[in-house]
This record gives sequence, C-alpha cells and structure tokens, in this order.
Amino acid sequence: MTSDAYPCPASNSDLFRQKVVFALRQAGRLQRELAHAMGINPQVLSRKLHNTKQAFLSHAEVKQIIKILAAWDAIEIQTEAIELLSYMGLKAESFSEQEWNTAPLKRLEVIARDNIPTASLPLAPIAALSSLPAPSTELLGREHDIQMLLERLRHPSIRLLTLLGTGGVGKTRLALAIAHAAYNDFADGVFFVPLATLSNITLIPSTIIQVLHLKNPVTGEEPGRQTISSQEELLKTFLRDKEILLILDNVEQIPDMAPFIDDLLSSTPSLKIMVTSRAVLHLYGEQEFIVPSLDFYIPDQARDLHTVSQLSAIRLFIERAQAINPSFQITEQNAAIITHICARLDGLPLAIELAAARTKVLSLPIILQRLTGETGQSLTFLYSKARNIPQRHQTLQETLNWSYELLTPQQQRFFRHLSVFVGGWTAQAALIICMTEDKTATLDDVLELIEALIDQSLVKRAQPGAEGENLEPHFYFLATIHEYASGRMINNAEIEEVQRRHAIYYLELVEAIESDLTDQNQVAAVTLLIDEQDNLRVALTWSIDHDETEITQRMCGTLGKFWEARAQFQEAHLWIDTALKITRKTTPAIRAKLLMAASRLALWEMACERSRELAHEALALYEVNEDIAGKAYAIFQIGDTWHMQGEYTQATRYIEESLHLLRMQKNWGTYAFALSRLGAIALLQGNFSQAWVQLQEALPLLRAYSEPNLLNVALVYLGTLALIQGDVEQSIIYLREGLLLARKIENHYTLATTLITLGCLLGTTQGPSYAAHICSAAEALFASLNTVLPAAYQPLYSAYLSGIKAQVDETLWQTWWTKGQTLSQEEVSMLALEAT
Repeated sequence: MTSDAYPCPASNSDLFRQKVVFALRQAGRLQRELAHAMGINPQVLSRKLHNTKQAFLSHAEVKQIIKILAAWDAIEIQTEAIELLSYMGLKAESFSEQEWNTAPLKRLEVIARDNIPTASLPLAPIAALSSLPAPSTELLGREHDIQMLLERLRHPSIRLLTLLGTGGVGKTRLALAIAHAAYNDFADGVFFVPLATLSNITLIPSTIIQVLHLKNPVTGEEPGRQTISSQEELLKTFLRDKEILLILDNVEQIPDMAPFIDDLLSSTPSLKIMVTSRAVLHLYGEQEFIVPSLDFYIPDQARDLHTVSQLSAIRLFIERAQAINPSFQITEQNAAIITHICARLDGLPLAIELAAARTKVLSLPIILQRLTGETGQSLTFLYSKARNIPQRHQTLQETLNWSYELLTPQQQRFFRHLSVFVGGWTAQAALIICMTEDKTATLDDVLELIEALIDQSLVKRAQPGAEGENLEPHFYFLATIHEYASGRMINNAEIEEVQRRHAIYYLELVEAIESDLTDQNQVAAVTLLIDEQDNLRVALTWSIDHDETEITQRMCGTLGKFWEARAQFQEAHLWIDTALKITRKTTPAIRAKLLMAASRLALWEMACERSRELAHEALALYEVNEDIAGKAYAIFQIGDTWHMQGEYTQATRYIEESLHLLRMQKNWGTYAFALSRLGAIALLQGNFSQAWVQLQEALPLLRAYSEPNLLNVALVYLGTLALIQGDVEQSIIYLREGLLLARKIENHYTLATTLITLGCLLGTTQGPSYAAHICSAAEALFASLNTVLPAAYQPLYSAYLSGIKAQVDETLWQTWWTKGQTLSQEEVSMLALEAT
C-alpha cells in the first residue's frame, strides 16, 4: 500500500466502486480484466474496492482506474471522471493539464453537467446499484435464520440455495434481509430479481439483464471479443467471471425454471443464486431451507407476559397493530387472545399482519371469534387494502389460490381429499381414503403425490417423537391450508363420500389392533391411536351426525380399552354415553361390546352398581349369542364390581366362574388378571398365604400375556402384601417396578394407585413427610380423574395413614399435605423413586 492510500468514508468509496462496476458492465468488461490491466491480483483489487482487510486504493490507483475506463470507453464524459475523483477525495487538478489533453483522457467529451444524459450520471446509492429493495418494516424473529443462511452462502461448495415455504411465510422478506447482510461478501454485487408476475421462461433472461443494467452489445466491434447472439448468451458471458449473488424471487409458477438455473450455474463458475419458491427445484447441489413460521406457543401453556411479548409472532402482531393504533399494547388481559390468534394462524407472518390490520375496526375477541368460528370464512376475512402489497398477498385466499393453481388436476383432487383428515395422516390412509377413483393406485403413487405437495410447501411431515421413530410417517396441513383445502372439497361436492371412507377406514383400523390393546403390545397400539386421535374424533362425530349406528357403536366398543389405558374417562363418557342412547338397533354382539365398555368405565369411577347393571345386560346378550368369551368377560366384570365394594363372597363366586371359562379358552392374559383379583381378595380378607400363591402364579402369566396396566396392578398387590408381612425390601422392589411401569404407560389412574401404596410404605420407612406429600398428591390425581381409591382398599389405606399421621403434630402434617397437593406428577414420582 503506497503512502497516499487511505480509507475514504464508506459512502464515498462505495459510490466509487459502484460507478466503476457499472461502467465496466456497460462496456462488457470484467473486474478481473481491470485488475490485469492495472497489473495487480484480482482479489487484491476486490479488497481495495471494498475497503476490506485494511486494503485501500492509492491516489495513483484511482487515477489509473479512471484512465483504463476511459481507454475502454467505459466512461465517455469528462464529468464522469471528475466525479470518480471526487468520490475518493481528489480534485480535477489531480490530473495535469497535459494528462487531460492526452489519450485516453483526451477521448472524454466535455459537456456541461446540465446537458449530461441521465444514463451517464454517476450511479445512485447502493440500493439502486445492487437492486435491493429497501424494506419498509423491521424483520422480526429471523436473526438465527439469517446468520445460518449467510454461513451457507459463504461456503465455497454451495452455489444454489432455495428458500421454501408456504405463501405468506416470509420467504421474500428473509431473502432481502440475507441479501443486505451478504452485500460485502460478493465483489460484483447482489441483485434482486422479482419474478412473481412472470410465467414464461423466455422472459427471464431479459428480466435479469434489465436488473443488471446490461445493454445488448454491438456485435463484431472488437476483434477477439466473443459475439453474443442472444440475451441468454449475453447474460452468461457477463456473469461468467463475476462474483455475484443473484436472488430470483418467486419462481414456482415458471415452467422450465430449473433447467434455466442449472444451465446458468454451469456456465458461470463464480455465480451464486438464491431462489425463493413454494416448490423445490430438484437440482443436484440445491440446498433447501424451509422457512419456518414465527415463534408462538400453545395458549394453554402458562407463560409470563414478558416471555409472551418476546415471541416473534406476538411481536409482529403488536407492531402491526401499533402501526394502526399507536396506543395498542399487550396486557395481562389481552395476551391470551393475541396468542390464540397467532396460534390459530400457525405463526404465518402474512396471516398475522392481516389479522393485526383488522384491529382498526374490530376488537381482539371478535377477531378471534371470526378466525375460530365454523363459518369457513377466515381466509377471506383477513385482507389488506395496502397498495404496495402484491395482489396474491392481499388475502390468504388469494395466496393459497396461487399455490393451488400450480398443481396438476390429479394433485388438486388429492389435495382436496386430504382435508378430510384432522391432525395428519399416513400414506396408507391417504391411499385408501383419497385414491379410490384410481383403482390401480399404489402406495408409491401416493407417496409421490405427497412429496409433490411437500415440494409445493402445502404439506408438512410430522417429526416423530422418541417413541414413534418406528411408526409409519405422518403428514399434515397447517390450519390455514387445511381450511382452504376443506373449502375446495366442499365446493367440489366430494365431501360426503370422502368422509364415509374416512370413518370406515378408522373403524377398521381400531378393530384391527383391538387385541393389541389387551396384551403386551398395548403401548405400541396406544401410541398409534394417540397419533390418530383427532381423526378418530372426526370419524365418530361424522358417524353420529349421519346416524351411522353400527359404525358409532363398533368404534366406541373397541376404543373403550384405549380410553381406559389413557385414563381419558371424560372423553370416554362423551362418546360411549352418546352411543348408548342411540335407539336404532344393531347386532347383539355390537351392543354387548359397547355395554362392556360402558361397564368398565363406570367401574373406573367406582359407580359399582351402574357397572354391574351394564355387565348383566351384556351377559344376557352374550348368552343369546352363545359367546363364551364374551360371557367370561361379563361374569368377571360382575365379580369385580362386588370386589370393589368389599363384598368378597359375591366377588369370589363370579370371578372363580369366569376363571374356569377363561382357562377353557386358554385366554391366559385375562385368566392371570382374574387370578390376581382373587389374590387381592385373599389379601384383603387376611389370608396372606393364599394371596401369595395366587399372585405368584398370576405374575409370570401377566408378564408373558397381558397388558402393562394389569401387570402393574399385580405388582401393587404384591408390594402391599410384602409390606403387610414386614418384608420392606421386597415391597420396594415390587412397587418401584410398578411405578416405573405406570410412568411408562402414562396411565394416571394406575400411577395414583401405585403412588398411594408407595406413600404408605415410605411413610413407614422414611418418615411421615413422605406419606403426606405422596399420598396427598395421589389423592389429588384421583380427584382429577373424577374417581377415588376403591372402597375395598380404604380401610387398609386409612389404617396405615392414620398410624403415620399420629407420629407428628397436626399442623405440620397439614402443611406437608397441602404442599403435596401442589406437586406435579413428575415431581411426586421422582420423590418416590429417589426415596426407594
């Protein structure tokens, strides 16, 4: 660096560099050629033009550049040379009179400034040269995305980056932010090319040429220079040695865009392209980034006001509402409504902005009501009258229309039919429900259609949980897209038949895995049904609304075991009670199964007489059908109701009868559970030796054949028996295993039963505070399920608890008890596990 080299103000040096780049471009020259003419390395020149790494142009180099530009006719007017000098702090006198009157500067025409053609004036500020629109609002919640994508763009091997996402997610806005941030990383500039209004590939080269301010050269002017015969060749020739980032915005509607981009990249080794699109290009080397929605949270999750107001979706809503009403604020009173609005809109920036705009005329509760109502008009309800917003973004309806029209007719029909699902679907379900028109369709065909919709940013794949890695993949719509697809299906008069197929499919699904709900496969079966629970609810609702009695009763009778495994007693009541009230007759077998589901539900809630009444009604139907298996279940159920009430003689008679039938049928899982119930009755009657024999016989059978819930019950019985007999160590072994199992299967009733037994054990061995904390938490858990500890076990529980409570002051005990009621399931479980 020579002694007269120094850093100019950034704005001046930027203008100098921009004018030089523009002049080179107008002359069809490259920055690399300029470096060679100056006798320096092109990278060194790039650093000097950008003032990076302490590299600056000397005065002599500034003058040298001006002379070269004049020699190449890149500048044609003397005033242009003088302004270039001024940008770098030099005056016209920096060139001597002899230099001005000697080639190449002599070639510059002297024109008064007022007569200078507009095209020859110095370049406008950076935004104009680099063709980057200036954002009108702040970009929120994208800081991490910008940094991560910048790092990708800076990687030498990454030349094509596609920003993907559904309409309104903010792809263009994010691309602009990245462009501004990456400006100094590209020696020859960053250029933004809006393409949303184009659909003809032949117009793309000329559009990019206009953004780059290129002129069609006069062919054959200079020997040795390549003749350019087309706009595409002009573009390739200009970009061939340029370090440029080209941003092509909205390309999904342009056929053959992918081959054009591929050809351009293969012809220009230093070019990088960033694309925004609703669809993947499917090019080798393409780096995909799915632009996420803004951060929001599920409204039923407790958060403080400060945390809520920092989430990007909430911030966006607040800022856009304040643009209309500067006094608008988030408060403790309206925070929940705002979060509900943002959650309903899936955190989509466009949707949130449109909703915030409605605060001009509507209150927040009314906006939320319009969005969550069943009118199906929320997509058209959200609109903007702003004149500087593209028409496709002025309503959500228009945004999604844009995407829908890009689909093939087959994809459109498939997209519409998928709206029958709520909460997601599997490829197998989509094949059976949505592809009946094509009798030859295969699972591969469906996967291809789903992939096409994912590529169009209309469908997402759900991320599996840790327990769901081996399950069939699930796919889903965002809520706004689901509403749009539903509207399309209704308008096409397809909904009735698709909903029927949906209901039948889910009925067959639950019946296919029914046996798994009562054996060792229960956890996997329950996990599968949890993923499908929204679809099960939709299917039940449809069958009830359309008087499909058989579908309703069959599904409720089968799902009873699922609801029990999840301790979802209130939901079970909703469906089973409705199904029982249906007067239209079905077969005795269907009715009997439904009655048994209702009987078990009543017993979970300790409504023993009602449970017994329902089981007797089922038993009568099973006897009419000569259904021995059903008869065994019903008889056991009747005996169990007597057991829960402490009527041991009646209980033993019925359970022993069922035990005989179950043994005949070799139904070892249920046989083992019936045997464990007899062991429990023996325990409660003080016949410990008989209880031990029966429980020990039942335990290995339950491990081999039965569902986890029933195994847990036997472990609790054995833990209780060991505690009564003074074998604390063995009691801990059984109860600890039972607690771990209850946590794994996530059955709250089973967890409460195990905890209440452990509370008595630990109150005896570790001190009264353990009993107070754990037992009060367990009782609170029972109360949340609208049930209590069975009456048969209350005397034993009360005896233990009273003896422990008597060891401490009443006030201290009550303090512990009150604290225990506030413990979460996780906290009380960990307290018990750590103590054992």
